[in-house]
Amino acid sequence: MFGCVLATLGGLCLLLSAAWRDDVLTPGDLSAQHAQLLERSEGTKRCASCHAAGDQSFRQWLKHAVDDKLAQPSQTERCLECHQKQIAPAKARWAHNVDPHALVANSDLTVRRRLDPMQELACSTCHREHHGAQHDLKRMSDNTCQACHREQYESFATDHPEFDRWPTRRRTRIAFDHGAHQLKYFPKEKQEFACATCHQQDRGGAFQITMAYEETCAKCHDSKMEASWDSGFALFALPMIDTEALRAAGRDIGEWPEQASDEFDGALPPIMKLLLVADQRAAAALASLGADFDFFDVDSEDPKQLQAAGEIVSASKRLLYAISEQGQVAFRTRIETVLQRKLSKQEFSALTARLSPENLAVITERWLLRLPEEMADGGEATSASTDSNSPQKNREAVHARVAAGGWLSDETTLSIRYRPTGHADQWITAWIDVMTEATTGPHAKLAKPMLKQMMGPTSTGQCGSCHSVDRNIDGSHDDGRCVVQWFAKHVEDVPRWFTNFSHAPHLTQAHLTDCQACHQINPLANVMASYDGDSPETFQDGFQPLTKQSCAECHTPRAAGDSCMQCHNYHVGGMSTGQ
Repeated sequence: MFGCVLATLGGLCLLLSAAWRDDVLTPGDLSAQHAQLLERSEGTKRCASCHAAGDQSFRQWLKHAVDDKLAQPSQTERCLECHQKQIAPAKARWAHNVDPHALVANSDLTVRRRLDPMQELACSTCHREHHGAQHDLKRMSDNTCQACHREQYESFATDHPEFDRWPTRRRTRIAFDHGAHQLKYFPKEKQEFACATCHQQDRGGAFQITMAYEETCAKCHDSKMEASWDSGFALFALPMIDTEALRAAGRDIGEWPEQASDEFDGALPPIMKLLLVADQRAAAALASLGADFDFFDVDSEDPKQLQAAGEIVSASKRLLYAISEQGQVAFRTRIETVLQRKLSKQEFSALTARLSPENLAVITERWLLRLPEEMADGGEATSASTDSNSPQKNREAVHARVAAGGWLSDETTLSIRYRPTGHADQWITAWIDVMTEATTGPHAKLAKPMLKQMMGPTSTGQCGSCHSVDRNIDGSHDDGRCVVQWFAKHVEDVPRWFTNFSHAPHLTQAHLTDCQACHQINPLANVMASYDGDSPETFQDGFQPLTKQSCAECHTPRAAGDSCMQCHNYHVGGMSTGQ
């Protein structure tokens, strides 16, 4: 008996020490994807590509019992040597590649788990090799899923929980009320309300894209938009100033146009206010009166308000002088001061829109003739009024010169204005983006009312009527930054999350070709109220909730199937774009 044992052990040692041992020990053929990569490798090197012990001796194998380092690198680390472009190595061992603390924080995902969310998982937990060339490494059975998830789902129809906020987890990027358009606006214009008017499948058929503005909205909205910028978008303006009240309060502002010298009235354009924020004294005065103040609201009997108003007027003259002398460079300096960063060439070009010295000459040649002299004297007031002549007789003729977009000066309102080129005008969008960026940082309190003014429903261009301003919320993290949603959702914007869905196979069913078979409009939802705030996750959905029953009618084991992986992704966090 003892001899048989020794003979067996000896034979085993010879086997495990032989060069052809791996061919004997292999549990099965590799999948086609891995087999073709290792086809030209030698036997031991082929195994060592994935297994640290593949090129070790039998004696080293015996030492594994007392020295774990011999088993390094781990098989998962070997996997990531090739797959690190698809999945971040730091997140590869997390369940679903999501930070375990985030999983714990989300009770919906962790309430029923068999395993500790903090436990790291090896790739081979789900991806099992050596099952033959035709084996699908990505396929996971329901039993594999339920090895971790305590809740046992015998079938989708009976055990899966009802849908919760799916597929809508945030408000739409473009503020659009389907119910109001279906019941009010389309009938008013005698247009057919059809989903295909605005939505089409992408090339892969999985995603329904929203077509461009020119194809969908322009027919109704262009005229209103053009009417809003008929007189142009004000860059600079000289408001009505009660120079006598300021002088009586000890604040002599110096030269000011006679036609703009009367009782306080008028508001500074929001872009001009933002440029003033770069001036510390002006920023303090704006904070005192409120960033959204109007000179009409200045109390002539309040010394504090008069001093603040006087400082804003003086700062405006300093700004206009800098602009008239330095041109576009003055824009760059002030914007970079507010944003506390450098502007790119593309940003700088968009923000100036070819504003030329000739456009700015009106400041010192017609409105404030003594401005250079005042600034040369250190900003000391030389009290006088400028008669900037009567307003131009034919404003329509002046505007007609820039009908296709460009700069103009308005002698009636003493302002320099920009006439947009059309929808998505680069100058307007660039300034709104800058204003949005300024809402975080040291000047946030001043910038937020300015942004609200630029995005108001009656503002020039009416951008805020459709384009929402969203606070940047990433899961449980809120960094306070805001972004303007210039475009509707694109397939690139859709994050890889636990649920996946493709329209393509569903639209082959005749009864599902009508979008409203699943997406039923809720006419009672106050959709537009969802855009009063900046949180995209606080909203009223314009559609009735999708129900599990509508899917369960087809998704049974004997029909369309109801396996977990048919509708769910395992890899969620840490995946590269497009994976």
